[in-house]
Amino acid sequence: MKIFEDESNKDPIYKRNRLRMDLLPILEKESWNFHKTYWNFHDRSQLNLQFDLKKENAPKQVPRLFRIPHETWTSLGLSAKKDLIDFYLKLLGHYPLYKSGFDNFHLQSEGERAFLENKNCFLYKSKFGDLFIIDKKSPAFKKAVSYREGDSLYIEWNQNRFKLSDPKEKYNLGSWHHGQKIQIRSGNKEISECMRENGIPFFLRTYIPILYFEGEPIQILFSLFSKSEKNYPKRIYLER
Repeated sequence: MKIFEDESNKDPIYKRNRLRMDLLPILEKESWNFHKTYWNFHDRSQLNLQFDLKKENAPKQVPRLFRIPHETWTSLGLSAKKDLIDFYLKLLGHYPLYKSGFDNFHLQSEGERAFLENKNCFLYKSKFGDLFIIDKKSPAFKKAVSYREGDSLYIEWNQNRFKLSDPKEKYNLGSWHHGQKIQIRSGNKEISECMRENGIPFFLRTYIPILYFEGEPIQILFSLFSKSEKNYPKRIYLER
């Protein structure tokens, strides 16, 4: 049969068009798996249909960590905050929060720090920091790795990569330890304070890769946590 465009397909008066034109682009941007969602509510064995699943079988980076800006959180009402959290939990493939769990987390968020852990994920928010929703399967909970190719040092973590020219092999990968300080323009600064200022949840701080030079920490690689973040300090200060 000849296929033609129905003249009503672009009319926003119909709900089906509003869903297709307004809602679906948002879900696609959030990497919503429509195929998986469909089969959660249908029994494939009862249908004699064939689907091309080549694209689904292709390797794909699935978001396992969401960061919601503090301004977004504070602009929402109580029910909208729960809806927001439940929406991202669904993107991770998890069930919504119980009301009691959400109420407790929201009460904590009015203080210095809010933290919630269940069998699937973590929720974390500092007083003026962003809200984190982190799947326990997130690559952020795996240790960073480093390797060399030619004169370059590569550090990989959280599905991101950092490259540095290091022909004399004086740089290496390290991690944070309690009490450590890092050199900045004005002197030295506690690494834990740098982590706190960048809003890194306390349970992820030991995973954040740190660049070392001859055994001393010189740069925190925040860019591997999020591509929008800058490494700290921006310039590397080396003692002569």
